[in-house]
Amino acid sequence: MLNILAVECCLKLTGAAVMFGDKIFHAQKDLGRKQTSELPKICGSLMNDAGLTWPDLDYVAITNGPGYFTGIRVGAAYATGIAYASGAKIIPVSTLELLPQTFRKSRNAAKILTVIYAGHGFVYASCEGFLEAGEYSHDSILSWLNENPDAVTISDDPERTALDAEILRVKPDVISLCEIARDNLNMAVNPANLKISYYRAPQGVN
Repeated sequence: MLNILAVECCLKLTGAAVMFGDKIFHAQKDLGRKQTSELPKICGSLMNDAGLTWPDLDYVAITNGPGYFTGIRVGAAYATGIAYASGAKIIPVSTLELLPQTFRKSRNAAKILTVIYAGHGFVYASCEGFLEAGEYSHDSILSWLNENPDAVTISDDPERTALDAEILRVKPDVISLCEIARDNLNMAVNPANLKISYYRAPQGVN
C-alpha cells in the first residue's frame, strides 16, 4: 500500500493530506505567520488519524513554488526533514500545475491560464501548451489574454494579483496534490536534490 504525505505551503492557505491506499485524510487552514509552528501539528494529527508512523511513509509530496517566499521555504524545510527522517523520497509539484488540476475537477477548458501574485506589477503564470511558466508583467499577460480570448484565467487569490481581468478563484486542493504525486512517482527525488521553482521572466518577455 502506497503512503504519501502531501504539504502545500506556497499559497494563501496551508494544506496537508495523508494518502494511504484509497483513503485520504486532509486539512487546510489560513495559518498566516504560524506555518512553522502549526504545520507539524497538522501533519502529525493527520498521520495519527491514518494510523501511520513516519517510517511508514513512501513519499512526501510538496508544492515547490512559485508562490510566497516564506511559505515555500517552510514547506521545503519541513518536507525535507520528514523525508530524511523517514527515508521517504520527495515528489515536487508546481503550484502552476496544482491549481489547474484542481480546477478541472469541476470544469474543463482547452486553455487554462493560471496566475499567482508575484508583487510589484508581476504575476507568476502558465498555460500548458500555450504560455511557458514564468514571471510576467501585468501588461504582457493582458496582451496574451487579448490574443487568446478563449482562455479561462484562474488564481488562488484573484484580488491580490491586481490584474485587470476576469479571474476565477480556485482553492488549492491538497487531495489533488496527492493524486498528482501518486500519478507521477517517476518525479520523486532524494531530499538533497529538491529544487525550488523561483521563476523569472523568460527572455524577451517584459
